[in-house]
Amino acid sequence: MWSRRNAFQDAPPIETWPTVSVASLAPEIKVRYQRNEEAIRLYYANEAVASIAERTGVDQRYLPTMARKCLMLAEDGRIFGFRAVVPNIRLKPYQRRAAIKTKFPEAQGGLSGALSNLLERLPNLESELVRWIMQDAKAKVIPEYKLRAKDLHHLFIKCIEKQGICRHEWPFNTKYLGIRTIQKFMVGVLNKYFSKSVYRRGEIDAKAHLAVGTGDPPFLSFEDPYDAVEIDAYCIEAHFTIDFLTPEGTSKQVLLERIWLIAAVERASTAVLAWSFVYRSEVGANDIVALIRDAVAKKWEPLAGPPFTYGIGSGLPSGVIPLAFGAVWEITMLDGALAHLATALHDRVRKTLGMIINWGPVGHFERRPNVERTFRKIGDDVFKRLPSTTGSHPRKGRADDAEAKAIRYGINADDAEKLTDVYFAQHNATPTEGLSYMTPLDYLRYFIDGPVARLIVRHLPARAAAETKLFLLTETHFVRGGKKTGRRPYVQIDRVRYTNPILAEAGHLIGKKVTIEIDEDDMRQVRAFLPNGTELGILKAAGRWNLTKHSRRTRKIINRLAYERIIVLTEFDDPVAVYLAHIGKGVKHKGGIKPPPPKVATAVVHVSKAAGLEPTITAPQEDKIKRGKSVNDASKRRSLIGRPSPIQMKTKNHR
Repeated sequence: MWSRRNAFQDAPPIETWPTVSVASLAPEIKVRYQRNEEAIRLYYANEAVASIAERTGVDQRYLPTMARKCLMLAEDGRIFGFRAVVPNIRLKPYQRRAAIKTKFPEAQGGLSGALSNLLERLPNLESELVRWIMQDAKAKVIPEYKLRAKDLHHLFIKCIEKQGICRHEWPFNTKYLGIRTIQKFMVGVLNKYFSKSVYRRGEIDAKAHLAVGTGDPPFLSFEDPYDAVEIDAYCIEAHFTIDFLTPEGTSKQVLLERIWLIAAVERASTAVLAWSFVYRSEVGANDIVALIRDAVAKKWEPLAGPPFTYGIGSGLPSGVIPLAFGAVWEITMLDGALAHLATALHDRVRKTLGMIINWGPVGHFERRPNVERTFRKIGDDVFKRLPSTTGSHPRKGRADDAEAKAIRYGINADDAEKLTDVYFAQHNATPTEGLSYMTPLDYLRYFIDGPVARLIVRHLPARAAAETKLFLLTETHFVRGGKKTGRRPYVQIDRVRYTNPILAEAGHLIGKKVTIEIDEDDMRQVRAFLPNGTELGILKAAGRWNLTKHSRRTRKIINRLAYERIIVLTEFDDPVAVYLAHIGKGVKHKGGIKPPPPKVATAVVHVSKAAGLEPTITAPQEDKIKRGKSVNDASKRRSLIGRPSPIQMKTKNHR
């Protein structure tokens, strides 16, 4: 039996009950609600029911019922509280009590609550419908990605037929067999289980947004500058060209494959610390390592010139804030899609700088909101405005004949790099609402470079900050050579010999291990150390491998092509030049030379920029391989007296 004392004894304090905004109620409803609220407060305070009825005008017979409703649990997990005494409010779903009368299929009305009535008759039907809608992976019986409402209706009809619903009952006595009711039921279920429905039926962006906006504070909180830096890659949504030198000595614009932009953004201030273009189809570990190296140890200098001009006070922190140069952050936040680079970054970056690397899950861009927002802004403000834009989607924002317009209007990648540098420099000098209308640069100055030291930021030692090469790869190699063969001591790395005058005379080191420090961006020379840790000096690559700057990745590609006899290398050839001539060769077309396709042209630009060379289109016959012969083959060379050498004659006789 209802007891006011027992019921309110376990109830939460009335001050914590959910309330109602009286101002939002209609005038005629407001007066009634205020009476009900006052009556419940007096009833909770154990006032006499007769006195409550006299003071508020609420019938005392309704007070226990109103009190019970206030203590009922709502769908949000709390009690209804004062929400329960709003006039005409429904606390429970509508339940049909009257029997459904026989109707003609075209007749209207009279079917309210028909589905709920049917669900009461068939207890297992509702749970089955919910399971089909939510596509529970643990109990999935329908192998579909997203179950449509009409397919759910089809399953619903089959299910109730098996359970014996007669043909003259609902929904069979309606024109569309209750499909609209099932559609509304499906929408209601998806709204009720919002998080699960988005996780199981939403797109990747929706799933990522689901992780934010919960009202709970984040697990990782970054409030001070250089607590964390976000790094991500962005495939630029536009086509670009670049100038290639032709065999005739002229310049020709060649279309490139879409290129990547990578950037490091300081999380607290949203300042861009460093950025880079990547002329490859995918971003590699060396690209991320180089970006971190630039953010820490490279002092920014203006890149662009007329007509690109920098705004007053703009720039990157390392170039305009003295204490920002050489500053090291604590946590590097990376995209989970780059997880295959984890080993290289762990070995070469984390150990050197003493930072933590946080790999976010794949597809969850919300973990790096600042770098993602920066990419979106530069895409909207710059790249998507170009006549060669590819848009954010093949059917959204893509320009007509984007590739042809890139060539027609001369949308050059070098100009895009200058424009990007100006844009990021101006971004750092633009006031933002998130920083109380301070600029990112002013925010950093306030904490690390102001008259009062508010924050001490870790810095690299002066020697390391001045060092141009950081994050070197350390390997151990055997010293080769021998007295019997007369081969001086050397170290072989990626099929290329390295030595110097000191090692060449150190016969006692043959067969012993030495430690090698390798800069994978420049394989022309390495640094060697003896087993006891003392320095052996700089070892240079043998032959012409030490002429042109090249990366380890380029070295391996050249070695593979040479192994497969696609190119032939001799001691007289610069391997990088031979490789560039091979991949940069044009095709004869209507009396002229057609440039290489975009993918190949992008590879040429990547190698050429690393080597400090101009991209070049070579004539087709200059790199023609036919039956194992090549124009750069030593057998094509003549001796000084105009006769083949003995080795060449022997090779010719064997043929």
